[in-house]
Amino acid sequence: MRPKFSNDSTGLVIPAQVVIGVTGHRNITESPELSRGINSAIEEIRRTAPSLRSTPLILNVLSPLAEGADRLVAREVLKDPESVLEVVLPLAIDEYVKDFETGESRKEFEELLSQARNVRILPSRGSRNQAYQQLGLYVVDQCDALIALWDGKPAAGQGGTAEIVEYARKHNCLLIWINPEAPEHIAVEPGQGIDPRPFQDLDGYNSEPVNDTEVESQLKRQSDFFTVEAERSRLPADILRPTFEYILGHYVRADILALRFQHLYYRCETAVYILALLAIAVAASQFLFLPDKPIILVSEVILMIAVLAIFGMSRHRQWHTRWIDYRFLAERIRSALFMAVVNIDVATLRPPRHLSLSYSSNDWMVDAFSSFWNQRPSMQKAGSSLFDGLKDFICEAWIEDQIRYHDSTSKRHYRRHHRMTRVSYTLLGLTVCAAIIHIVDIGSQTLQSVLVFMAIILSTAALFISAIRTHRDYLRNSMRSSEMVNHLTELKDRMIMAQDHDTFLRLVRETEETMLHENEDWRVVVRFNIPEVPA
Repeated sequence: MRPKFSNDSTGLVIPAQVVIGVTGHRNITESPELSRGINSAIEEIRRTAPSLRSTPLILNVLSPLAEGADRLVAREVLKDPESVLEVVLPLAIDEYVKDFETGESRKEFEELLSQARNVRILPSRGSRNQAYQQLGLYVVDQCDALIALWDGKPAAGQGGTAEIVEYARKHNCLLIWINPEAPEHIAVEPGQGIDPRPFQDLDGYNSEPVNDTEVESQLKRQSDFFTVEAERSRLPADILRPTFEYILGHYVRADILALRFQHLYYRCETAVYILALLAIAVAASQFLFLPDKPIILVSEVILMIAVLAIFGMSRHRQWHTRWIDYRFLAERIRSALFMAVVNIDVATLRPPRHLSLSYSSNDWMVDAFSSFWNQRPSMQKAGSSLFDGLKDFICEAWIEDQIRYHDSTSKRHYRRHHRMTRVSYTLLGLTVCAAIIHIVDIGSQTLQSVLVFMAIILSTAALFISAIRTHRDYLRNSMRSSEMVNHLTELKDRMIMAQDHDTFLRLVRETEETMLHENEDWRVVVRFNIPEVPA
């Protein structure tokens, strides 16, 4: 049975999520007054969040689920049925629960943990106190706003609430702190507030119009491909259908938008060089053939104005930025399909706040992917009897498909690089020939003018073709794809030989990391390779 998709692409909206971090004391007594205070803090965060036109806003509480503050805030946020819980732990679960004094506390932890959309265990950092300190700092780094249930007193030890609050203040995080002993008094320290740019960029993505017929056609093609591969791997359709329906719809939409803006950007770039070449041709013609008619130079002015207008429109509408952002998101979503099929969690929390040539925590695609992943449908766990089927599906539908794609891409880019190089050399050769004939001074004055004209135009055309070839980085992209073929072939061979489920899952994670690093590398190359106005 094949998955069915809605023709209405408006259902493919990715919600924006406000990440609420939590810190506070463990020995807090729950009370109606404290619950009201926490709710007031949550509403303050809602009011502070940007207003969006096409994008629903959801709350994502990031909590370690320790006793006291962590659980109190998590429960209050989860009263909103649209909210999600992400859990981050300083230690492995079996070690972490040793800090809970009673069986009832451990049971409460497990109940909340079962509601989490994602659970992440931080790498080991020295002593237990150091692990808790790193946890608190991590929560601040990842959140949009921090709720602290704190009595205002200095920290009692390493990683205490006061230390985490001070770290939040230092980094200008929106901080709302409540004294559990007087919960009616809520202190709001706005810092830099919630950065509206990622929310607005996601809203812009959700507002992009797409052709429903094109979406339907692409969905059918993708659905047919993955359904055939699943049937060939003997995987039951009822397990995969919800994942296919949800993820493929979002992938197709992001892919269509990425291709649209790539084509717009490339056409703009080509038009700029063609018009600039025509402007040079007009100027050369007037100087060489019609020196007594300077009015012709008006055409050159018009052409150069057109160049500036097209270039300015491309910059203003951000065709280049939208292309690489949408492509980055599309490729992350595509990899997520396979991670979901094998029930591996994707690291959805935002990267630390640091400078990055690829992307940073302020980039909207990171939040968009996290929100997309958090909204995925729950999937029935595949039994051990499906191990061989899952392995075949991953090897063929993902890795082999990407091997074919990169092999084709490598060859296509190399052909384009080679073709444009030959054209440039041919034009430069013709320029040299025209210059030599001109130097020899053979023929009439008109012929000499034509030769000069050809030398100017042909050499300029060669330079423009070389500039396009360089900006599109055909050779480097060809080599990158060729290397990816080698890496993926090795991964596939290792995966085929995997004899146990743990080794298989480790190789799936390695494949996802390889895809991500390739995507990051591509983004770095293209992000800063922007042509300027030819002048």
